Order: sequence, then C-alpha cells, then structure tokens
Amino acid sequence: MPSLFFSGTKAGTGGVLAVSFNSKDQSVFWRVTKQTGWNDKINKPTFAGGETVTFKLTQDEAGDIIHAVSGHDQCGFYHTFNNESSTGNFRYYEVDDKKTQDKKIRGFGLTLKKGAFESKIGFSLGSAERFSQYLQFALLRMNEASYAQDKKDFEERSKKKDGDNKPKIVKREPVQEETPEESVVEENVDPPEIVEGGEDNLNW
Repeated sequence: MPSLFFSGTKAGTGGVLAVSFNSKDQSVFWRVTKQTGWNDKINKPTFAGGETVTFKLTQDEAGDIIHAVSGHDQCGFYHTFNNESSTGNFRYYEVDDKKTQDKKIRGFGLTLKKGAFESKIGFSLGSAERFSQYLQFALLRMNEASYAQDKKDFEERSKKKDGDNKPKIVKREPVQEETPEESVVEENVDPPEIVEGGEDNLNW
C-alpha cells in the first residue's frame, strides 16, 4: 500500500505524492498528481482530475533522500528515457515566519519535472521523517527479497550439484552359477581278481 503526502499552494503548484515500491523490481515509485486548484471555502487544495506522472527511482536514489532528511541536506536525480528527461530536487529549507519574526519555518521541498509537467511537494519536518521511514522500510523489504532469492538459487544449485555427483547404481542381471559335475560311482562292479601262485608260477 503506498504512502501518501499531500501538499498544495494557493498558486496551484502543489500535488499529491504516492510512494510505493516493488521488491522484485528493486525499485521505488513516485506517482505524482498535480494540483488542480484551491478551494477558498475550506481553504484547501483540490487534486481531482489532475495530471499524473510516475517517476522510477533506484535504491541509491531512495538512500539519498534518507540521508538528506537525516542531515538536513539536499539531493537530486536526473533521468532520460526515449529522449525525454525527468528531474527531481529535494532540499531542506528555513524561512522566516511572517507571523512571528523571531521564529523560522523549517521543512523540505521536492520539485519534480518531466517534459512539460512540473509539481512541487512541501514537507514539514514530521512528514519528511515519515517519508524517510517509509523509504527505509522499502529498502529493507527489497534487501530481504533479494536475499531470499539468492538463498533459493543457491539451494537449487546445490541440489543439482549433489545430484550430478551422486554415484550411479548399475542394475546387473543375476548370473546363474554352474553346478559342478557329480562324481559317478559305479555299482555292482566286481573287484579285480587276485591270482595266488606257487613256485611253479615263478620264472627264475
């Protein structure tokens, strides 16, 4: 669910910023709807029917915003796509409070341009902190998604490697052993005749 930031001016230069992210795409998206007018009766801006433009930011560009908020600093980006440029500038400001000269109004201003489109979003210090916190949440979720995908890929590669290295079992057909021939025993065979001879049988 996107985080919304409303900012309007009587000059009609404000807008609505919807911040979202895509963990799989590893990107942050800013959807800006331009202010269409000012309602004097309720003293509030109107945005119905306003032109809408989407900006896609990298993780590092989101990190620049976080750093700028924490250090009361500024940052910007410049993109080109299909011969069309888009720019963004985020900066801290301090101005004198016209009602009380001894105080200052502090906040951040975001100026976005894309072709003929231009919108300005103002942030109080509180809304800027909320902006920063949401971007930190987005980066955390993207890093977790990236880690989960890397872990999944590693486990799949490991399973495939283990499967390739697993010894293959070759199924062999059983070999029939030869039965040794049985010895034949002759039965009913008369033993050899032994002839006993006397002296007459001796040949000297």
